[in-house]
This record gives sequence, structure tokens and C-alpha cells, in this order.
Amino acid sequence: MTASSPSRPVPSHQAATRTLLVVEDDRATLSLYRAGLKGLEGFKVLTAPDGSEAMALLRQEPVHVLVTDLNMPVMDGFNLITKVSRLYPHIPIIVMTGLDENQHLNTPLDLGAVRILSKPIRLGFLMDAIRTAVQAEPVGVIRGLSLGSILQLLAWEKKSCTLTVQSEAGMGLLYLNRGEVIHAAFRDQEGFPAVYEILTWNHPDIEFVETCRVERTIDTPLTELLLNVAIINDSLGPDPDSGPEAGMGPDPSAVRSGI
Repeated sequence: MTASSPSRPVPSHQAATRTLLVVEDDRATLSLYRAGLKGLEGFKVLTAPDGSEAMALLRQEPVHVLVTDLNMPVMDGFNLITKVSRLYPHIPIIVMTGLDENQHLNTPLDLGAVRILSKPIRLGFLMDAIRTAVQAEPVGVIRGLSLGSILQLLAWEKKSCTLTVQSEAGMGLLYLNRGEVIHAAFRDQEGFPAVYEILTWNHPDIEFVETCRVERTIDTPLTELLLNVAIINDSLGPDPDSGPEAGMGPDPSAVRSGI
């Protein structure tokens, strides 16, 4: 097993607006990518030595493109692609592999990858593929509406989709099946704690893809979720930083737990 390499951003000549995550277990190859991808302007580059550490990074911050090897310890690329395409369907996945087509049988494409590149890969070619993947990212953007209003519209249309919700607090994910919120994730939180955290954010940026592949963990109807959020906001009072003592509503921790 290759020793873990610490993940760190690669500096760029212009401010990074997007994040690239490169997953590769070979330390020398990973170092090569880390140095060579400095020329990918506008990107912060994160690295992970296996799929398990990649998933941990994905839970902590937004990633716009994922580049991964297939043969890795702990969690291989096939399992990583399966998990990312289910939990983060908005992230385009590029596979880089030394396996020939007879060995991988284009399975990564069936699992959700957008492209397979054969090793060794010229860095210029890889950077072009990354830029293309970002440009082709099938994401819708919603502006000018509150998150509650957007959820009500999606409920009326009975949409199944995944919402990426970005605020000063971080990035959260809401998963909808036929207009109802069935799962949520924010950092290490899932289910009810995550959904109530996300729904209390003010003026978030929202993107979506029209797919939902997760299992249901939330059975509460949307109308009840939004009512509970109103109770939470009332209990927090006009200043969310002042804590629950500022308002006269019920204890938000009881509502956040789904009780």
C-alpha cells in the first residue's frame, strides 16, 4: 500500500474559482500531477491516495471535477465512481488508467464517469479534458428565489433531483424524489441534522442536476420540514449568532433531530 500523501492546494497565478480532486495511489505519479497541474489556472488542486480519503475530502468541501485512477488500495476507483455518481451526481468524473479496454470494459462509463484516459497521460491533454468536463457539466443554476420557494416549486412539479446548496457555512446536498426531500448531507452530518442545517441558511447559491440515486432517510413531508425550519428561525431570533436563548420558540435541537 502506498503511504498517504497530505492533500494541499496548488497555488495558481489567478484566484482559484474551482476545485479539482486528483485520486492516485502512486506517490511519484501524484507528485507529478501536483506539480504539473500548477498550469491549470483558476483551479485549486486537492489530492488523495485512495477512494476512501477522496470521499472524506468530498464531504468537507466543494469539488468541481474528479480525476481518479482505478487500481488503488482501501477503496478502488470503481467503488469511488459508484459512490460519487450516486451522492455527488453534479461532479464530472475523469478516469485515468493503465488498464486497456479489454480489462475495464468501459465499466467506469457505465458507473458514471464522463471520460477514460489511458496512462501515460500528457499533462496538457489532461488539463484540456478537465476544462472540457467543467464546461460540459450538466448543472442548472437557480437565482433570485429562497431555498424554501425553490423546494415548493420542485414539489409542485414532482421533480427528482439533487440540489447543491452553497453558503458561507459550506456546501450541503439535498436529494429529492418526486418533489419530496428524502436525504440530505452536510460535511459529516446526514439525514435530519443535515436537512435542518441547510434549510436555515440565508440566500444560498443553488445548482441542481435532475437525478436522485440515494436511499430515503427522511420521511417527513416537505411542508412539515419547512414549518419546522420556521420554528427554528423563530427560536433563534433576529440574530442567528445569539443562540436559541434569543427567541421564545422550542428547542431547535429537538426539531433538528427529527423529533
